[in-house]
Amino acid sequence: MKSTNKRKTSKPENKHHTKKNKINEQNIDLSNDNCEVIDLLEDLPIPKNKKKLKSKENSPQKVQSDKKNKKHHNDKKETNKHETTKKTKKHKKNININDNSKSTSNWLESTILQSSSGNIGTENNERLKKLKKGAIIEITLFNWMVFSGPIKLKASEGINLIAAANASGKSSIVCALVFGLGYNSSVLSRNKELINFIKKGEKKSFIEIILKYDETRNVCVKRIMNINDNKVESIWLVNNIKTNFTNILDIQKEYNLNLDNLITFMPQENVSKFSRLNPEELFEYTLLAIDGNLLKTYKELNDIINTKQIGEKTLIIYEHEIVEEEKQMINLEEKKGRFDELKNLIYTVKLYKVKKHMIILERKRESLKQYKVTIDQLSKDKDKQFKVVRTYLKEIEKCHRIINRLSLKVNQKKSEIKEAISKYIMWNIKLDELEEGIVKEEKIMEDTVKNLYNNSHHAKDIDNQIKKTKREIKEIETYFTEKEKSNKRTILRESELQDELKDLLNESKTTMMKKYNLQSDIELITNKIKRARNYENIQEERMLNNIDFVFRERIINYKRNIKNIVRTHNLISDEFIEDLTTKYDVTKISSQNELNNAIVDELAKRDILYGPICKYIKCKNPEFDYILEFFLKKYFNSFLLIKKENQELLEALYKNHKLSVITMSKETHEFCHVTSEMKKRGVICFLYELFESPEVIKHGLSNFLPLNIAFVINDDVIKNKSTDEINEFNSFMIKELSKQLKEEINSLFYFCSDNVHRYKISSYDKNIYMHTFSYIKKSCNILYSITSDVERDLDILFEKKQKCIEELTQVEEAIHELDKLKKVKNDERNKIILERSEMNLKKEKLVSLNEDLTKLKNDLNVYLKGEDIIDQKKRSITKNITLINAEKIKVCDEYFTLLKEHVKWDKELFSESRYLNRWKRYLSVIKSRNVENEEKLKTTKNMIDAEMTNYTTCLNDIKELENIIQTKKNALTESEIQLIDEINLPLEEINKKLHECFIQQRIFPDIEKEEEKYNLIAIQIQKHKDNIENKKKDIEKLKIDLQNYDKQIETMIPNWANEVNEYIIFLNHNFQKFMNFINPDYDGKIELVKKNNKYEKCQLYVKVKFKKTSPFLSLSVSHQSGGERSLSTMIYILSIQKLTKNGFYVLDELNQGLDQVNEKKIFELLSCLSNPTVYEQHFLHQYNYKYINIDYKSKPQYFILTPQVIRNIPFKDITVHYLFNGFGVIENQFDDLLY
Repeated sequence: MKSTNKRKTSKPENKHHTKKNKINEQNIDLSNDNCEVIDLLEDLPIPKNKKKLKSKENSPQKVQSDKKNKKHHNDKKETNKHETTKKTKKHKKNININDNSKSTSNWLESTILQSSSGNIGTENNERLKKLKKGAIIEITLFNWMVFSGPIKLKASEGINLIAAANASGKSSIVCALVFGLGYNSSVLSRNKELINFIKKGEKKSFIEIILKYDETRNVCVKRIMNINDNKVESIWLVNNIKTNFTNILDIQKEYNLNLDNLITFMPQENVSKFSRLNPEELFEYTLLAIDGNLLKTYKELNDIINTKQIGEKTLIIYEHEIVEEEKQMINLEEKKGRFDELKNLIYTVKLYKVKKHMIILERKRESLKQYKVTIDQLSKDKDKQFKVVRTYLKEIEKCHRIINRLSLKVNQKKSEIKEAISKYIMWNIKLDELEEGIVKEEKIMEDTVKNLYNNSHHAKDIDNQIKKTKREIKEIETYFTEKEKSNKRTILRESELQDELKDLLNESKTTMMKKYNLQSDIELITNKIKRARNYENIQEERMLNNIDFVFRERIINYKRNIKNIVRTHNLISDEFIEDLTTKYDVTKISSQNELNNAIVDELAKRDILYGPICKYIKCKNPEFDYILEFFLKKYFNSFLLIKKENQELLEALYKNHKLSVITMSKETHEFCHVTSEMKKRGVICFLYELFESPEVIKHGLSNFLPLNIAFVINDDVIKNKSTDEINEFNSFMIKELSKQLKEEINSLFYFCSDNVHRYKISSYDKNIYMHTFSYIKKSCNILYSITSDVERDLDILFEKKQKCIEELTQVEEAIHELDKLKKVKNDERNKIILERSEMNLKKEKLVSLNEDLTKLKNDLNVYLKGEDIIDQKKRSITKNITLINAEKIKVCDEYFTLLKEHVKWDKELFSESRYLNRWKRYLSVIKSRNVENEEKLKTTKNMIDAEMTNYTTCLNDIKELENIIQTKKNALTESEIQLIDEINLPLEEINKKLHECFIQQRIFPDIEKEEEKYNLIAIQIQKHKDNIENKKKDIEKLKIDLQNYDKQIETMIPNWANEVNEYIIFLNHNFQKFMNFINPDYDGKIELVKKNNKYEKCQLYVKVKFKKTSPFLSLSVSHQSGGERSLSTMIYILSIQKLTKNGFYVLDELNQGLDQVNEKKIFELLSCLSNPTVYEQHFLHQYNYKYINIDYKSKPQYFILTPQVIRNIPFKDITVHYLFNGFGVIENQFDDLLY
């Protein structure tokens, strides 16, 4: 044997690399999936259950357990007929099955002939020549479980070892075999719903399996699954021809695809299920694996034995039931005699009841007439009472109208009296005021005389003031004469100044508006420049727009509550926060956001908390911004906590605000640099050199990303290069990086144009490596950098700003000159206005001085003429008092006049009130009388309603009696009706007759039921007679059937038993040989235990021992360890393979629990079994079999799935399939390789 592994090679066009795996997956664009660097290193997620929907898949028949004994029905005749006809139906069914199998094979032949894809190539002909019918040629999966695909697995003869880590998709292939060949999830003992096996997020999937038909042709079974409204719709194709599920079931039988048999098909989920099989189930599974006809015969034997036992029991039951039925017939005939006596009595009662109803009907009709007369009389009384009530109601309405009119008059008089009283009060007040006026005038006169005599010394002062006032008046008049000469010239100048100032003001407004526009333009341009250069806020806004709504709300909520977070955890002093708060207007939302951003920036300045991280990443090289974003995108929305010892803050950020938080480690990372040799080989830079950020952020991200070793290369490094050249470059870089970091590096991560490459050396063998790459999109959605276009826009903005500043300077100078000129003009105008104001003041002063002069002269005259003044004053006061007294007399006259009218109004009010009370009393009397009439009317209505109810009830009773009489008369004959008419007894005598009959019927409480019983008894007597005759006939037939069952058992058992015994001998030989092959001290045997010679409920025991001195013990948890039971199970499964007709066998992780030695031996044994020559050499059978034809030349096909393979195991004649999926594998990594 030169090679332990088989490799398949082919040369597709335009490909320069080779693939080392056997499973090929198509290239997929990852740019739309937002894939992250860390996502490339993690396992692909397996879909989970979302909903439990009922599967529409039809499942194949399972191995049935022994049939339970059927319960016998009361009608034994039908049961016996069913048992006797069962055999004939089964015979017909077998004929139909044979016809269907023939038609199925014909259909498959025609389908294979129609398809051009069913032919086997010349290269594969020799390779697959020794395979059995139904062996797997190729499996293709698309969007199935963890695979996107489509992927292909090309199977070989012998052992196909599928080796891969856990969660990489091995079981996905097993599940694909189950669903692709028409079985359901019950075979897998896992998720029941087919929708959960289709890859998450996809709507379409298919499974394509090519099976061997013969040496020249194959058959291709394809299942296409589409998801519509959370339901899976399946389309079946056989050789690309659409078919139905019934044909798929026919293919299962035609190709012996017994995937529901644990011996030939054992997925990972059913390993423990096999160990729990009881001996009876193990025997049945073994027969099914060897030949379904053996199990079918075994089932038929058990059915015949069970049917025979049921027949024997039925025979005994029939004999016992005949005796019981004869006893029941005697009792029933005695009861029948007693019931005959009642017939005459029942007949008499029936006639008298009809006559009774007829008499009651006549009486009801008379009562109906009486009710009608009473109702008519009451209706007339009701009409009379209603007329009286109507008369009283009219009188009540009249009283209400008069009372309302009188009430209005009374209220009017009361209001007039109220107004008169208010006038009395007003006149009293006016008289008091007049009296006070007289007293006041007298007091003024007294005070005037006193002041005249007391103030005579002021006369001299008044004279001096008169002289002084005259001098001031003369000076002011002189000033006015001087100003009148220049007044016209001043007015003209003032109007000119006003016009000039208006022009200057308009010009100033225009200039100020121009200045405001220029300042707004400069501020707008400045904000644009600031916004274009502020990459932190731009990147943060882009990040928030590109993440999920939930994460965005969490970050916004964190910023909104940053002040509370800082105060809660004492991150910044309260004084600093208060000082910061005073700088912003907290009432505005924009200012609140600026305050929160200022606090976040302060936390970053103090090296407490950075976040989100995208704010602090500044791309230095816009050419590679898409690479930097692809590498760091997963952590853009994360926060970096410098001191991870602050557990309270960490928990608050993670649990309360649900933020993504990373922490700093105490270790610092060393970063590699590009050497001159690297530059020669095409290395451009390392990823950490592409951006600027605080050092703590670079070191923090290096804990989670290979930031210190990831680099960027030119396109020419790997373009059109051979595999050796690429490997040489990768080896050089690993050495250089290991040298710079002073530690061993076994993986590379680098970018080339729109591809990301991952190179990793195996930890087991350094000669084995994995090189994968995937496509990334050249677009940047978050990172912001000043490109040439942005620089050009900035230059334009700067030029505009400079022009605006120059114009603003010129405008400010013009405004300054205008202000100077305005000031000069305003000063001149203000001077004129001040002069005018001064003249106005002097005019007012002149008027005031003239008034003062007049007053002073008057005062002086008063003092000089004191006596004349006092006399005049007396006369004026006396005159005033006289006028006041006259007015007082006038008021008194009006007062007395009003008082007389008041008396008159009181009398009228009294008379109207009496009249009103008289009508109210009359109204109450009318109402009391009307209440009595209304009660009488109501009583009459109630009596009419009661009589109407009685009338309706009587009418309904009459209808019911008529229906009853009509019904009963219909049941009578004409002679019976005549007899009823001839009965002329009154109702009382008829009741007496019926009472006598009822007394006689007390023996039988319910005559009608007893009559029904009587009829039933007569029927039962006849039925019992028929049953006895039928059962006697059935007993004779059962005896004949039991004899036939004995003959069938004697005919079927010999050949079947001999064949089964030979299979047990074969199994026992193989099992013992295989156990000795594993270890000479191991031994085992297979024992068949029969209940009796008829092979009813056979049991198969697997007994093993692992020491020569130990006894044989059956497989059990209490006898062997898990590894021993796993070894015995696998050897038993391998022992039976030569007897089965299956095209392939699946064993999923059966080597779990085995030690290294036993696992190695198992693989050696598998190699021997897959090699016909070696198998015949080591395990040749010496026994002369009559029923077994051992095929030493055929080569079985095994699919063994394992997560790991022990080293140094000889893979002799084993095809190894490496499954590149799961952790550390990037999609589309082998698109340029050959296999």
